[in-house]
Amino acid sequence: MEKMDADIKKLIDLTTIVKVDDNMLRKTIFGDEYIGSRFQNNPGQQVVLSDLIINWENKWLSLGSVWNKKRQNYRFLFDFFRRYYFSFEQLRINKVSCINEAFGDNAKMVHFNELTGVSLYGMYYHGNKCIKLLEELNLLSKNDHDWAFCKKFSGTRNKLIEHNYDPIGLKLQIEPLILKLMDTSSLLETLVHLPSKERAYEVYFDYYEDYYRLERIIVDIIKCF
Repeated sequence: MEKMDADIKKLIDLTTIVKVDDNMLRKTIFGDEYIGSRFQNNPGQQVVLSDLIINWENKWLSLGSVWNKKRQNYRFLFDFFRRYYFSFEQLRINKVSCINEAFGDNAKMVHFNELTGVSLYGMYYHGNKCIKLLEELNLLSKNDHDWAFCKKFSGTRNKLIEHNYDPIGLKLQIEPLILKLMDTSSLLETLVHLPSKERAYEVYFDYYEDYYRLERIIVDIIKCF
């Protein structure tokens, strides 16, 4: 990694960013300049939810019939994982619809793009909730192989999505270019503004890759129920 602004380095360490372009130096300072996206290389298929029914039934049986906080947190995990799943399902559907309208109805294209953006925000929100519940239920810990990625996923939600206009601990403003969701890539171009410099950096994260990695982590845990 080349020498760079301390806040940009911190942003890389805290999130799933895969590429950083320095617009002042006019060069890529982190990641591969010609990095490909998950959408182009392997769009993937989501897990079949019905395949997990037996695992959830096993979990409810193991918890007995008495209500307690632990049982409720498993209910929350069940709900938020499905919302995470369906947020991405709608993202995929709307993204493809948007691309198909590229040479058709411009108003429809913009409409589908905005729906894709709403689904993207929902995906990171519900995914972050799942991670917090996995920690609360002691299903995920700092000793796990997937811990680092999960914390970066939460960091992406916190720094790039939720608190982008005023990210805690960073002297930056971050602007995800939602309009870019209509292209045939899953690398979302995101502008980073310094206090004295607009568009100082362009950073990229792959929301398809982020989804499938977290889905795999959660499903592996569910399959152990």
